[in-house]
Amino acid sequence: MAQRDEATDEAMGDCEMAGAMADEAMAYAWFEHTSAMAPTPMYSITAPFRSQFTRGVKVSPDGLCLLSNADDNVLRLFDVNPEMPDAALEMPEGGTVYDFQWYPFMASSDPATCVFATTSHAHPVHLWDAYTGELRATYRAYDHLDELTSAYSVAFNATGDKLFCGFERTIRFFDTTQPSRDFTTRALSKTRKSRHGQRGIISSIHFNPDHSKMYAAGSYSGQTCIYAEDSGEEFLALEGHDGHGVTQVQFSPDGNLLLTGARKHGLIQVWDIRNTMQVLYSLPRHAPTNQKIAFDVHCGGRYVATGSEDAQVLLYDLTTGAAVNTIAGFAGTLCSR
Repeated sequence: MAQRDEATDEAMGDCEMAGAMADEAMAYAWFEHTSAMAPTPMYSITAPFRSQFTRGVKVSPDGLCLLSNADDNVLRLFDVNPEMPDAALEMPEGGTVYDFQWYPFMASSDPATCVFATTSHAHPVHLWDAYTGELRATYRAYDHLDELTSAYSVAFNATGDKLFCGFERTIRFFDTTQPSRDFTTRALSKTRKSRHGQRGIISSIHFNPDHSKMYAAGSYSGQTCIYAEDSGEEFLALEGHDGHGVTQVQFSPDGNLLLTGARKHGLIQVWDIRNTMQVLYSLPRHAPTNQKIAFDVHCGGRYVATGSEDAQVLLYDLTTGAAVNTIAGFAGTLCSR
């Protein structure tokens, strides 16, 4: 993949600039929501999915594309354009898609950066070309019996040169420039019943965008840990979901806050990682089942939006923990972002 250059930096736009601001106050002042800002739907996309329900949607880093995952295990790429409702590309996977992530420096002006990674049941990690829909690379992980094992989560590091993958009690990572079966393994606990280390399936990984080379990993054991990218050292172990399996972890753009969500748990926990073990805010949402309900932090760092199983989008202010808006009128559970 191409290295980041000046053209890519320019295409990334204001979101990356806001996230990189060292001054926290400036980052929070970048955008302010008011009661007059009542979101209205621009358009809807239904035909490409036929009878399949969507399992996830992610906006590209340059804001020009939407990438979706549906129950038919097909990744669909859409242009953000109401006049183009059909999928520009369709990329089928061979099994249930566990996770998918955009390359962090993706810019439509540079085709070399237009890629995303996927992981699915009984398959290796794939790197797809978002311009052609072709498979660009494959990363294969093997267990101690030399059998292919599938990752449950994937994440590029902050510089995009490594691809970290979550397995049961294990993190494995690849060099993105060398697709192969060569990888580094980091065991997080010795056994499933070990009292030390992080147990369970690693369901979500997110790198701190402040380039501190730290990443958070959430597991179905209910624990979230923060690790050093280079050494694998565990910095923090957080438990705030009453033992329910963590389904998503995400840092704020300034890197000071970590948000975690879990299945069958109606709170998004907001942690100030400078203050270590204390929950800063608990943000309510309706999430009584095992379904993954996603959330996302605004690129300015002040607001977080979350779906809900009562067909609402909830918007919270991360400077106060207060709810600032509720958007209703949807049909069915809002499980993605």
